[in-house]
Amino acid sequence: MKIDGTSISPVGSVQAAIRVSQTSKVNTASEKDQLAVSENAQVFQKLLQKMKEMPDIRDDRVRVISEQIANGEFNLDAASIAEGILSPNGMEGK
Repeated sequence: MKIDGTSISPVGSVQAAIRVSQTSKVNTASEKDQLAVSENAQVFQKLLQKMKEMPDIRDDRVRVISEQIANGEFNLDAASIAEGILSPNGMEGK
């Protein structure tokens, strides 16, 4: 029996057609993908953007507190510290 190399090419074209068909199925599935961002994530994104726009060091606040410390007038108020942590510069996200 003699093996003929010319009959191999039709198999290759069928395999190529199968690959193209599988690729098109994958592409159609990805077109249906959607992304829904929760309200909390949107608020977080706004806060993150505001934070990036703020300076790292607020020179005006540092100067005022330094003067208060030097004059012995600096007092810590736990309530105002907590309020400042929770909403510094209107960063409550609204």
